Amino acid sequence: MDAVAQEGGSGVDLKSRPRFSLGLQVLLALVLGVAIGLFFGEGAVRFKFIGDIYVRLLQMMVLPYLILSLISGLGKLSPQQAKLMAKRALAVLLVFWVIFACVLMLLPLALPTVESASFYSSSLVETRPGIDFVDLFVPKNVFASLADNKIPAVVVFCLALGVALMVGKDKEEFFRLFDVLTDAVTRVIKFVVRLTPLGVLAMTATAAGTISFEDLGRIQGYLILYTVAAAILGFGVLPGLIAGLTPFRYGQIMRIAWSAMVLAFAADKALVALPLLIESLKRLFDEHGGSDDRPVSDAQMLVPVAYAFPGTGKLLSLLFIPFAAWFIGTPLAAADYPLLISTGVAAYFGGSASVVMPFLLDLMRLPADLFDLFIVTGVYNARLGNALRVMDLFTISVLVACAMAGMLKVRWRSLLLTLGGSAALLVLCIVGVHRYLGRVSEGAYDRDLAIASMQLMEEVVATEMVEAEPNPVPLAAGQSRLSRIRERGILRVGYHADRLPYSYINLAGKLVGLDIDLGQHLARDLGVRIEWAPFTFESLNAQLEADHFDIAMSGIYGTVERSAEIRFSEPYLIVTMGLVVPDYRDKQFSSPEKIREQGRLRVGIHRSLADKKIVNSPLRDDPNVEFVVLDSYRLFFDGEGESNKLDALYTAVESGSAWTLLYPEYQAVTTWKDAYTIPLVYPYGAGPDDEMDEFLDHWIMLKQHDGTISRAYEHWILGTGSERSSPRWSIIRDVLHWVE
Repeated sequence: MDAVAQEGGSGVDLKSRPRFSLGLQVLLALVLGVAIGLFFGEGAVRFKFIGDIYVRLLQMMVLPYLILSLISGLGKLSPQQAKLMAKRALAVLLVFWVIFACVLMLLPLALPTVESASFYSSSLVETRPGIDFVDLFVPKNVFASLADNKIPAVVVFCLALGVALMVGKDKEEFFRLFDVLTDAVTRVIKFVVRLTPLGVLAMTATAAGTISFEDLGRIQGYLILYTVAAAILGFGVLPGLIAGLTPFRYGQIMRIAWSAMVLAFAADKALVALPLLIESLKRLFDEHGGSDDRPVSDAQMLVPVAYAFPGTGKLLSLLFIPFAAWFIGTPLAAADYPLLISTGVAAYFGGSASVVMPFLLDLMRLPADLFDLFIVTGVYNARLGNALRVMDLFTISVLVACAMAGMLKVRWRSLLLTLGGSAALLVLCIVGVHRYLGRVSEGAYDRDLAIASMQLMEEVVATEMVEAEPNPVPLAAGQSRLSRIRERGILRVGYHADRLPYSYINLAGKLVGLDIDLGQHLARDLGVRIEWAPFTFESLNAQLEADHFDIAMSGIYGTVERSAEIRFSEPYLIVTMGLVVPDYRDKQFSSPEKIREQGRLRVGIHRSLADKKIVNSPLRDDPNVEFVVLDSYRLFFDGEGESNKLDALYTAVESGSAWTLLYPEYQAVTTWKDAYTIPLVYPYGAGPDDEMDEFLDHWIMLKQHDGTISRAYEHWILGTGSERSSPRWSIIRDVLHWVE
């Protein structure tokens, strides 16, 4: 590649640099993009298409360039040179991994103790896909691997072909063709690189305008630590290694690598920054001088090879695991880190974070719904990780290329100054962050207020609270309940006042919950008012027989035993059974084997289940498990006497997760590999009533198909809407008031 692109394709050589270098242009675009995002807020999304076009143009030529340069670069080496390069590259990677392990084990010291819990997440009971390393690394169809962006498989294909060409005969003609193709691809890349400031401007404006301040505030501990780690590694340790082991100066390194790092941050993809990174490597060696082009060729060839290996930029996301453990109040022990680091490095050999992180959460026995937090943090942290990954690749390529060219020379003063300063800064940051997070986290837990303050999604009919007594209008002989409801103009519904999240009293003293919302919809569809009559599970059957209400709606389990005594509807929800345990004991209940190791256990069970024989899990037949019937879930969490000596609570994880919001020192777990489920139903009487039976089942079917039940599920079980949604803050709306 010639000097035309040395300033990002500006069309001038190094002796007549433009007034604004590419790095400065990109930096200005980054600042301007943030300003535009803050000004327009969510309106900045209108610039997204510009960034999308820019990213696609870069991606269009990245993989072809990597393939051509990797095959050509390897094929031109001798077997001895390739072997030496592999050894030195592996040595550099091992140094990187050791540095990363030290940083990963030190940073969690900055995390103080906090209380936390979360709404139920379906990921808690989902089977997470494993990592298919064969498919990831062995391409049965290289074109499919290219289409799926499976870089490790593409690299393996290129390595195989390049190694074969090393010992091939008459390969000069082949490489002349490759050089022509590489030059053509490079010309296209140079043109696209000229658009980098515009692409960065559009992508930064979109990100700055749509990111949620609330989400950033809730997980600021992880954001701060990740930023500290990325800054120390990307601006201290990695360039410090280059400056301390090669002839290049620190300022020179950062000035040249900066634009590629900013591009990776703005694009949220390290891959699209590789062309600019490769140009930066050429510029670095060109500025040093010398007539030998071999270091440049080696460095550029190493970029696609190193991309397939997990460096610090990719591995830094492992910091989320100790953060997640801290977030739920169960910090990792020192003995957990070797397993986390070794497994994380192996899993990240080409594996994406969306696959690796759920796997690691399961491995470390952390709640699966914490993956939702990881997704939120990715809005910012993934960008930092991509910027760090560019510096990672830059450092590996420069160090190995210099080692191959005999350019390595230890400059002790520079090395010790940079690395020692980075270590000191890391210690200061740990102490400072620990104090800051301790101060802002004190009393900051508010998820209990979120669920305790939730309101009905909509109040569509007039309601009245009544006493637990028989319906004032008894059923006539042969009369259906449905007929009486329509004649009275009133639907009488039984409710339980402490059945979170299906029916409960909120902080405002109002009856709310999933079934209370659905009861409102049922009354509206019947065109009647609604009366709420209380019941207890101990007296539910008797109250139904005494005609206290037309239907009961409070998260009631549909069991075989209950069906023999009362009539109920078809299921409207299916819930998964699990356990609620203290946070510090979660690992003791992580598998059936761990449960058996503990010996005698006392497990609470709500009276709504009432009998051990309807517990649909292996606990039912375990002779070491004693079930204790509870009239209220609260007796498990803050009961006295015998209720306070329980080891776990057996319940549906959907409702168990809601209770842990009020009691964040507990968490819901799914212990068994196979899901044990139970239906929720609506009991409506003790005797036959075909008209009510047919109507209720048909109504449930309609509400499932029109989305009413799913919307209620999302609101009350998943917590969607538990916090008021409002447009993201922006200058144009909240300061200037130019738009509503």
